[in-house]
Amino acid sequence: MERVGVFICECGPNIKDAIDIQELVGFASRLDNVVMTLPFRIFGSEEGKELIKQKIRENKLTRVVIAACSPKEHEHTFKQVLEEAGLNGHLLQIANIREQCAWVIRDKTLATEKAKVMLKGAVRRVIHHEPLEKKEIECVPDVLVVGAGVAGIGAALTLAQKNRKVYLIERLPSIGGKVARYEDLFPNLECASCVLEPELDEVFHKENIQILTCCEVEEVLGFFGNFTVKIREKARFVDVDACIGCGACFDACPVKVVNEFNEGLDERKAIYIPYPGALPNVAVIDRGGCVRFNGGECNACQLSCPFGAIHYDAVEKIHELKVGAVVLATGFDLFDPKRAPQYGYGKFDNIYTSLEFERITNSDGPTGGKIQLKDGRAPQSVAIIHCVGSRSERHNEYCSGICCMYSLKFAHLLKDKLPEVKISQFYSDLCLPAKDNQRFLSDLFKKGIELVRLKAAESIEITKKEEKLLVTYKGIFGKEEKAAFDMVILSPAVEPTQDATKIARLFDISQDEYGFFAEEHNKLAPVSTSTEGIFIAGCAQGPRDIQSSVAQGQAAAGRILSRLIPGERVELAVTTAKVDEELCGGCRLCMGLCPFKAITFDEEGRHLRINEVLCRGCGVCGATCPSGAIRSKHFTEKQIFEEIRGLL
Repeated sequence: MERVGVFICECGPNIKDAIDIQELVGFASRLDNVVMTLPFRIFGSEEGKELIKQKIRENKLTRVVIAACSPKEHEHTFKQVLEEAGLNGHLLQIANIREQCAWVIRDKTLATEKAKVMLKGAVRRVIHHEPLEKKEIECVPDVLVVGAGVAGIGAALTLAQKNRKVYLIERLPSIGGKVARYEDLFPNLECASCVLEPELDEVFHKENIQILTCCEVEEVLGFFGNFTVKIREKARFVDVDACIGCGACFDACPVKVVNEFNEGLDERKAIYIPYPGALPNVAVIDRGGCVRFNGGECNACQLSCPFGAIHYDAVEKIHELKVGAVVLATGFDLFDPKRAPQYGYGKFDNIYTSLEFERITNSDGPTGGKIQLKDGRAPQSVAIIHCVGSRSERHNEYCSGICCMYSLKFAHLLKDKLPEVKISQFYSDLCLPAKDNQRFLSDLFKKGIELVRLKAAESIEITKKEEKLLVTYKGIFGKEEKAAFDMVILSPAVEPTQDATKIARLFDISQDEYGFFAEEHNKLAPVSTSTEGIFIAGCAQGPRDIQSSVAQGQAAAGRILSRLIPGERVELAVTTAKVDEELCGGCRLCMGLCPFKAITFDEEGRHLRINEVLCRGCGVCGATCPSGAIRSKHFTEKQIFEEIRGLL
């Protein structure tokens, strides 16, 4: 016969004032297998924990029931107490008489009666608990960070600790992400390159960070602590060790193509460095634009290179990386305004997206920082339109969060460079959440701008009238009005990258309804995903500003640092599922439903196998199995039904 000890926590006044403790003690002491019952003011205190250990030893207890608060709060604590007293931590059951009785039932008699049946169910269940042994596996402390924008860089720098290697991969030829295209940052209009470049320099020269540009993930295998990731590195055709970025090859190249870094507003050569100061400061050949790779005979860049750095016969490389965890910081794309024809984008000149205007105002941009119309004149009037493609039932229902602030930033920049320009901002609602943002708006009023509130985000249309852009809109009261401008700046929604679904499938993580990577829990686990060991950061998870993106990258790194410790082993969950091979019919229904991809099919034995490293014991497979072949450890039918009988 098992020897069960019942410990009833008074939880200060929380439980003691709502439940008759003495009646509960008397009831528990009469239950089968209970050899001792003890109330105490707070069992979670150091004194209370020592008392439990003492009573376990004195009474030679084989099972323990604790009537207290939610197991989410102290189950881990009490399991550790049992282990220190010489009992397996899983020979414990907690009856939650605080949240489920004391805090929700005002009548003391009813609360006491409910506490009794919960305690009885816990005692009946704990008799059938089995000791579960912890398992540990060797782990790789190294980490892969996918995406070298501010979130990825923040994660990489935080992770780059002693005895740990960080692989930072980027699909573009240089690191820095979209922030590298900005010149000023809201709300203080500080120099973007002054903020970003020290971080780029540090991550580029950190010994235990290996940067791989022009790379994409091809395959992901394994599990937390032991991932194998296959990376495809596209050929640059320029030796990264020999090239010093002198630019001699640019002058020699006869081909000009659209410059994507400047949002297509000017041209670059077919061999190029994305922007001055880019890291790595190494040229790359654009195969799509190069004459040689399109049937021609040109070798002008190779002849002009004084260092022999150009090799047309370079090939792609495959890197196989062993890592323990992954941070996905793959960034965002902007809504294409051509999908909303009423804005006239692509149809009329002098209508620009936010990123295009960022490049126009940049001193390294296509106009050298000069704000001008297509014919070279300075604009006398500018309309800035918020919520293009966001807050819209037809496109994206969510607010992108950052558009209002960068739209206000544009107004500041316009007024600084063109003090006499007339500026009108068209918005449906303003989103200015941070502590300094309201001041940013207030300062703008002093410079003289017009704020026009729309009836709805999409109640606006842009047409051409003579040399002007005509903005037709419905104001807050629904009246249709018109205003003419020289230039229009659109603030498009932040959207998931075009390859977000491909990446989600590669890493076996979920996406939300909008296509962003889904977090495990939006409040308690905002950087974790449904796959253990895969973390998300920055705009890959949803629209956010630079500060929040960096913080998320560092948070993801912190989660990894707390679990992947060099030289230590990873402890696996023990409450996993188990297959009875004799009963398994091999129908494979459970395989498609397992959210953690922990189930495989044994072709030779014609039955399922469960990878205990990947399994989290959610129970979906056990509930699905038509033959009852899958058993969830610590949640067996016997344990659950005995608890139900106690409640009845």
